[in-house]
Amino acid sequence: MIQPSTSVPRGLPHSQRGSILIEFALVALLLYLLLAATVELGKAVYSAQAAQNAARVAARELALAPLPPQATFDEALATVFDPALLFVDLDATTVDAAFANAPPLNHALKPLMVFDRVTIGGATREVLRYPGAVWVTSGGANTVKVPLVVDRDADGVETIELRDVVEAIPGIQYAVDPSAPSTSGIAGVRVHVPFQAAALSGFQANAAGPFEPNLDGAIVANDGGVNVVSAPSDGALAGADSELPVNAGPYGLGRLFALGKEVRPFRKLITGQSLFRREVFAGP
Repeated sequence: MIQPSTSVPRGLPHSQRGSILIEFALVALLLYLLLAATVELGKAVYSAQAAQNAARVAARELALAPLPPQATFDEALATVFDPALLFVDLDATTVDAAFANAPPLNHALKPLMVFDRVTIGGATREVLRYPGAVWVTSGGANTVKVPLVVDRDADGVETIELRDVVEAIPGIQYAVDPSAPSTSGIAGVRVHVPFQAAALSGFQANAAGPFEPNLDGAIVANDGGVNVVSAPSDGALAGADSELPVNAGPYGLGRLFALGKEVRPFRKLITGQSLFRREVFAGP
């Protein structure tokens, strides 16, 4: 009777030991990039769809709002959107209570909001908020403004504008003007979503070409050097800092630890927009 062998196979030759780890490291890097890119692309598509849906909801509601023909866009927007609900202090209320009687546009923006812990004036709060920079209005209410990077210098330091989450489309007039029927009496709405990746870093454009090494081109997270060239006049930055790295910093530009330093996450400003003709009765 032949007995099965119980001997243990000899290990790999000394010249091959460690090669499997090296191969795995090379393959794992590629797999990580593919996985991260797939996840972040899915998040970006979701954000774009949510932004477009919110813009469509806002434009439809503004088009159907029973308002005088000469009502302005801001007057109409106040009937379907409450900017104070972009920042909900969960230490003072609950999500269900805050949105129980919320306007329709706030319900459409709710899927884009994130649970966060934010430090303002030395106090840390549990909040549900829209991504971006925490803003204190002239009335003392917290809301959110969206940072738009308009320029970067050679060191990656940003010049930004702070935009409203919901804006009128430039060149489109909400009030009815009988002398200009083609460009007036239209509800044109833009909704901005700052998409920032949690698994991908931001890099400067590579002057040598898109396929050349660019490890030195990572955008360093330098909130102290950020220059704000345009901001709404209805309040001021709260100087809040998020515990979510992707939304951290007083401007909400985020910071990730990669390549041995703090860098900006990969980011894009996603904008959804929609147009609806107003339904009003205009007298002679």
